[in-house]
Amino acid sequence: MPLQNVLLLFAGGFLAGIINVVAGGAGFMTFPLLLATGMSEVEANASNFIALLPANLVGTFIYRHELKAVRQHMVLRLVLAACGGMIGSLILIYTGKASFQAAIPWLLLFATTSFAVGPKIRALTERHPAFDRSRYVWLSLLLEFCVYIYSGYFGLGMGIILFAIYGVFWTMTIHEGNAIRNITTSVSSLVAIILFVVSGIIRWLPSLIMMSGAITGGYVAVRVAKKLPAHLVRNTILCWAVVLTAVAFYRYF
Repeated sequence: MPLQNVLLLFAGGFLAGIINVVAGGAGFMTFPLLLATGMSEVEANASNFIALLPANLVGTFIYRHELKAVRQHMVLRLVLAACGGMIGSLILIYTGKASFQAAIPWLLLFATTSFAVGPKIRALTERHPAFDRSRYVWLSLLLEFCVYIYSGYFGLGMGIILFAIYGVFWTMTIHEGNAIRNITTSVSSLVAIILFVVSGIIRWLPSLIMMSGAITGGYVAVRVAKKLPAHLVRNTILCWAVVLTAVAFYRYF
């Protein structure tokens, strides 16, 4: 592999490690870099799971204390994440690249819009005395399960969709949402990776180079992620979501 490709993959992984811990959605930056090494889109997608797994694991470690505040329904969420990751990855393996290419821009547009208007929807529901979040836990978990299926299928922008769901149905903080997002993403990714390895569609050398960058970036993120104000984290997520959506329409529409 040419040296410039090695440096590009490591640098992309480094930045992705920081972004994925703080805001999520870094996969849409790393995916094109993996494609640039000559992989097919299915191979690049599968290899992307390997490259970004350390960032999710580091994020889980960073927000381990916040998990105590959101431990209710956590076991169920982990089961849903594992099942969703399995279903999504099997769909990808057996259907190939064409179907998810067409859906990506619209999924990210929906996710970005939902996240942008989430606080307003949440404020309206809080002012409405008849709205009881406890009555809609089942709906939130169902929607989260759908996101976990998507995460096993492609997963880019899934964190943004999860944050939109949390904003409507839960009263958790951004950091508590990050805690759930990181641990459930880790579980769904691990399940998907096992199936991708069995199917032989992972390109290991580019994946491991990018993974090393992601580990380094995740280590840097440990130093800054929880020190950032909640509103700054949210604005970062929203700006990144807009970028993701624009890139998706440019590339796939």
